[in-house]
Amino acid sequence: MTLSKEQLLSVAHEYWDSSNEFLVRQEASPKRRKLDALWDEKLESLDPWNAFLRVLRNELPGYAVGSMVTPIDASFRCVVYPDKDSRPPSSCWIVVGCVSIVAPVYILYGVECEYEGGRLRNHKASLEQPPPDMAFPASVVARKIEATFGCSVVPREIAETPVPLFIEFKAPPETTLFHALFTSEPSSIP
Repeated sequence: MTLSKEQLLSVAHEYWDSSNEFLVRQEASPKRRKLDALWDEKLESLDPWNAFLRVLRNELPGYAVGSMVTPIDASFRCVVYPDKDSRPPSSCWIVVGCVSIVAPVYILYGVECEYEGGRLRNHKASLEQPPPDMAFPASVVARKIEATFGCSVVPREIAETPVPLFIEFKAPPETTLFHALFTSEPSSIP
């Protein structure tokens, strides 16, 4: 089922506050408590997510597949790295697949990194199409998310829609539907 931009905006307003008033209080806002309760429910059984990761690892033998389950976000994230032996010597583009827990939607994005001293540094998130060498894993991730979770993709232009909401440490006018439905820290990956 494909949701409209208006429907996705309505969902975002259910889980995130339009005021920063809650930041100065000791207790979580009612909207944050609602998101926390949803996470409690999702974390009771990680079997579908773990099965999905196993399928990805089988489908992508030349890549490293990782996972990020961070209850401050609104999504599960899988991360697909090129195998160390096939990584370019100076930079890398990592595929990230996000499955929202607040709506039946997903998105793929990339994180561009540079190598420095054998480590990935200078992470920069990008909603651009993957480079040719990462197009295959990106298509596998998208196909497997759709097949496993029945989600529809959120187009980039909708994901970039500004929202007047406070999402973790992001504030308007910086916040977008992407932040509300998936993560406020897309560059933060393992």
